[in-house]
Amino acid sequence: MITAIGCTFGGIALARAFAPAPDPWSQFPGVPQVSTDQILQNQTIEELEPRVDAAMADIREAITAEFGFEWVAKGEAVTERVSNRYHGTSLLNTWDSVTWQTTATLRDRADKDRAVAIVTKIMKHHGFGEPALANVQGPAGIQDFGGFTLETQGRWVLAGQPPEVSRGSLQFTILDLTQDQTGILTAASDAAVASLGWEPEYLSVAYHGDFMLSEADRAEFERRAERYKGHIAPVPGRNND
Repeated sequence: MITAIGCTFGGIALARAFAPAPDPWSQFPGVPQVSTDQILQNQTIEELEPRVDAAMADIREAITAEFGFEWVAKGEAVTERVSNRYHGTSLLNTWDSVTWQTTATLRDRADKDRAVAIVTKIMKHHGFGEPALANVQGPAGIQDFGGFTLETQGRWVLAGQPPEVSRGSLQFTILDLTQDQTGILTAASDAAVASLGWEPEYLSVAYHGDFMLSEADRAEFERRAERYKGHIAPVPGRNND
């Protein structure tokens, strides 16, 4: 009897999985990379933003106290919807905070190490995981970091990832163009100066997050996500589909 009931429920679940979802997948509110349940457990933009702002304020204060640098804000916070990869737009967003930059940079290795240590401690205090340098060494490090080894790389990036989101990090960057071995970093800096008004060289701090839900969309996300539960999704397209 119990086996029969189990088989019946299993058959119903299987039939539901292969049945079409009640709405087109172009209206799916999420993305295939992260489950809708996980998205609802994550912090929203509005929940995370105050912590990002507090961490960045403490970083600016500490770096100024240690090195005497002044900071300037570049741009504004930007929230943009992302594709659901089923030929529609999700209810999720990329979220980029304001970028803060110093008007000068560090040259000495010991100073850079000290700055990274200072910022690492602050990131950990504010709950941004276990911060680590994103720099890679060898030929793969040339394009993004400007050299083969950390010692000869002109761009250092320290990233701290909060556990309450699926993808995102607070990034502290040191750009020292005297260590640009190929001219790649200088060309990128020139373009950023021209298009974004960035400093040519700097220490910077900013947050970038992917697949983030806004508090205003939470109820609608949950309502729409429920209609697709138990249904097999089609093969997703590319990131912009």
